[in-house]
Amino acid sequence: MARILVIDDVPALTALLRMTLETQGHHVEEAHDGLSGLSKLEREPFDLAIVDMMMPGLDGIELIRRLRTRDAPQVPGIIAMSGGTDDFPAAFSLNLSAMHGADRVLYKPFHNSELVTAVGELLAARAA
Repeated sequence: MARILVIDDVPALTALLRMTLETQGHHVEEAHDGLSGLSKLEREPFDLAIVDMMMPGLDGIELIRRLRTRDAPQVPGIIAMSGGTDDFPAAFSLNLSAMHGADRVLYKPFHNSELVTAVGELLAARAA
């Protein structure tokens, strides 16, 4: 199946997403901040990155922007996810992520079935 990198600063969430996607047959790795995620993407190929928008250091919007430049490692698909904050609503952050190149967006909290569906649709679209 697909090689997927989950990038979120909450280790419990990355572990849950990894387990969910591994039950679908995917190979999943985790990164707990934007810089380590970018580093992994530069070292090895992934079919899909699932990126949280609100992370310390390199946030998800900047990470996606960098991934969509010509000089960056190419990742065929990007799913942005966010729960937002009082000062920075999820809709705003996910809108920005889509403007910078995210292929899908998920609002936290989401059901595992929503994640599985988004991943499946994106991978199918890339294969077509």
